[in-house]
Amino acid sequence: MTFEVMTGHRGICLDSTIERCAASCQSLVPVAESSMGEVVNTETDLGSHTGLLTPNERHFRRNNFPYPESWPGLLVEPGSRLSLSDLKRFETRELVVTLECAGNGRAFLDPPVPGEQWGLGAVSTARWGGAPLVRLLPDLPDWAVEIGFEGADGFVRSLPIEMARHPDVLLATTMNGEPLPREHGGPVRLLVPGWYGMASVKWLTAIRALREPFQGHFQVERYVIDDRPVREMQVRAVITQAGPGQARGYAWSGQGAVSAVEVSDDGGVTWFPAELKESAPPYGWTRWEAGWKPGGSGATQLLARAHDSAGNRQPLEQVWNTLGYCNNAVRPYAIS
Repeated sequence: MTFEVMTGHRGICLDSTIERCAASCQSLVPVAESSMGEVVNTETDLGSHTGLLTPNERHFRRNNFPYPESWPGLLVEPGSRLSLSDLKRFETRELVVTLECAGNGRAFLDPPVPGEQWGLGAVSTARWGGAPLVRLLPDLPDWAVEIGFEGADGFVRSLPIEMARHPDVLLATTMNGEPLPREHGGPVRLLVPGWYGMASVKWLTAIRALREPFQGHFQVERYVIDDRPVREMQVRAVITQAGPGQARGYAWSGQGAVSAVEVSDDGGVTWFPAELKESAPPYGWTRWEAGWKPGGSGATQLLARAHDSAGNRQPLEQVWNTLGYCNNAVRPYAIS
């Protein structure tokens, strides 16, 4: 299939001139009104999830635009165009990484906010493999302040230089030991461990050094809270299965290792520790289990909250914001 050159709001927007970028982003088509094909967004069924890795076909999917029809190769400015075979010649590594959409939990905000109304299933974990991005950036010019990334769907983001140089940022070409599926950004996507999923640009077609901070739509108008950029995943525990006497789930954080999970059966008045089971540090989630004794009869609500090694504790109350990002507030799990 030949690659169709996109124009308008889906054209290349990695220009360091703010005015040009702003002009091209003004015509972004809202997801619900896209006329270029179906925009696919799906959650992972955490209630039936077992083990650490999410099968590729069950991994959540988040898209702002329809899937691109093909991939033209990867342009690494000032002039190198790499094929998939070229990328595979670089030394590769594998990392188990939990990816979470920044809007995960948006459906629970009160008052409601616009955007994809995610429950808690916009999160999954996979084993990603590929070449470290830094291998493609050996001689960055002194004037570079950020690295910009564009996907074949027209989604454009940037990373600070120091993050782009991190050895664990990958150009992922495999997922759970298989070639990276088209549905998850194949044949190559950026993978930024610890950050929310919007940073991991899919169907990567261009990498450019930027002279000034990128001012594109998905950089400064979306994925921000009060003009502060959304970056690291917030600490969170979720209950995925529970019944009389037993509860289990997952916990993760982009700011440090999960250090503890606590469970409450009295609305948060008292808490007791859960047992941390298998984990996939430093970037994968932790599976946990907890025993508890039902008291009396009737319905019970369980709560779970996580702590991480950076000293963060999952909040009981929502942190409301107009775009509905980073809502990691504890959610009750009802048991009849």
